[in-house]
Amino acid sequence: MLRILRITAMLSCMLSYAVAGTVSIGTASARGDMRVDNYLVKGNATLFDGSVVETGQATADLRINKGIEVTMSTSSRGTLYRNRLVLQQGESEWSSNSFQLEAKGLRVTPNEPSSRGVVSLRSGNTVEVAALKGSFGVTNAQGLLLTNVRTGHVVSFAIQAAGASSTPGQVNGVVGIVSKDARGNYYVTSEDGVKYQLIGNNLQKFVGQKILVSGTVQAGVTPAGGATAVVTVSSISFNGVVAGGMMLSDTLVLGGTVGAAGAGAGYGVYEYNQPTASASY
Repeated sequence: MLRILRITAMLSCMLSYAVAGTVSIGTASARGDMRVDNYLVKGNATLFDGSVVETGQATADLRINKGIEVTMSTSSRGTLYRNRLVLQQGESEWSSNSFQLEAKGLRVTPNEPSSRGVVSLRSGNTVEVAALKGSFGVTNAQGLLLTNVRTGHVVSFAIQAAGASSTPGQVNGVVGIVSKDARGNYYVTSEDGVKYQLIGNNLQKFVGQKILVSGTVQAGVTPAGGATAVVTVSSISFNGVVAGGMMLSDTLVLGGTVGAAGAGAGYGVYEYNQPTASASY
């Protein structure tokens, strides 16, 4: 009789999951204790869309349908969905063609097949993105591309507190080649593949040159030529030579997010303090 009751209870539980539309999306395994949806688990656990996974002194391996593998480091916490992990604490490494990691409003998505990366939440409200293999695009919550992180590079984003700044944003130290289209618009495409439209005087002299440019992002202005943003130029460095294959300092302040990449050397400075022209389309 007891066995019949247990089977009935199990079937009832399975039926309730089916009615609710709850289907397993993968499994979790830990080399020690972990919590899944606030339940202490030893060894293995089944994961569902929206499961919250917390690690303690051991790491956890998440195996999600379609061959996606995610490793959560010790003292980490995240909410797992079919197509993304929202990291709330700690560090996570993953390998995938499309699976996305989110942290502090940033979205990190692989650009290439079988890319492997690490997203870490650091002290000082900082998000760190490292590309171990392939490359990753980092966008904000509105889908604006902030940067691409290439193999062997690490980019850190210092997230400002809500309401800390109402400025439209700054682009500081973007490295790339200046180009001009048939309509007379100027652009710089960074070494990470992010394109900005430039607004300012005397930009013709820099066409075809590799520069390091800083300026102010024009809020609410639609860029031309498929660019990410329109930037009013404040200063330009030029005639650069990148030492040792390392990319130059690349800092981005946009929508309350500050990003900084690795250091380099060898740029002469041209201060671009002349009055700038208004955007016209």
